[in-house]
Amino acid sequence: MSRAVFVLFCLIVLVSTTPVALGEIQEEGEVVVVTVDSTRFRFTPDTITIQEGDSVRFFWEEDPWEPAHNAVEENGLFDSGEPERNVNYTYTFQIGENGTYQYVCEPHEEVGMIGTIIVEPLSINDDENETQIEDEENQSSGIEVGEGTIPLVL
Repeated sequence: MSRAVFVLFCLIVLVSTTPVALGEIQEEGEVVVVTVDSTRFRFTPDTITIQEGDSVRFFWEEDPWEPAHNAVEENGLFDSGEPERNVNYTYTFQIGENGTYQYVCEPHEEVGMIGTIIVEPLSINDDENETQIEDEENQSSGIEVGEGTIPLVL
């Protein structure tokens, strides 16, 4: 009987520490790149719509004619740092950070170098949830040992 208890204990530990069981695995989100347009004083695109879990990458490379830029969210959510000619900064919007965000290039805000990011709540695929519920209902609620079944209580 002690072997069955040991097997049950191991199974409980395995299930409770597996990320899949806890729903912790999340696919990587989309990455949208924001650059500086040919006028040198506008973000492009200046407005983007993404979902929670997606990232925005601010990217521009040194150009001798290009002034230094940065990207700073008005409430401090993200900040690419001091204005530079080379910027490669990425911010990932976490679950719960949905909403509309305005950001600026600090040295060029007065000339209209402003952007908007609209972050929509992460959508849940109902078909996947129904399949997961059906799979859970079809799983055994115990462990077969010898001629009997030990109930699995979690």
